[in-house]
Amino acid sequence: MKRVFDTSVRRPLIALLLMVSMFVTSGSIASATSVTTTTLATPLTTCGVVASPAVHFVSKGSPCEIRVRVGTNVRIRFRTGLHWSNPVSNSRAVAVIVISRSSIGVNAATLHAATMGRARIVATGTVYCKPGTMCPDLAMLWSLEVIVT
Repeated sequence: MKRVFDTSVRRPLIALLLMVSMFVTSGSIASATSVTTTTLATPLTTCGVVASPAVHFVSKGSPCEIRVRVGTNVRIRFRTGLHWSNPVSNSRAVAVIVISRSSIGVNAATLHAATMGRARIVATGTVYCKPGTMCPDLAMLWSLEVIVT
């Protein structure tokens, strides 16, 4: 009898959790499609782009999207506490020209808008733990959409 009760309660709870996670995900996707262009005065945004007058944020959601002119350099700072891989661009429109490293990996990068077009820059981060300590197996994918005009 106990086994039937566990299954009858567990299945609706799993379904409820899936529906809630879909609702939260669809809300963040809907907010990421905003098309307003603004320049932020804060030195660092949630997507890691260092704000400057030359950088215009199209979307701060996931993925973050910015608009810059040809010839602009964009500074990126990665979240601390993670071991980041080298950022990679999928297009010749934006090149990763400078990569700054710390003792645990990449902590910043500079992007250069070389030609008109679009590019997606990606990097992965894993949790950094001291040697000999238990460490959660967590990873993060960082991405940035860049529109060069």
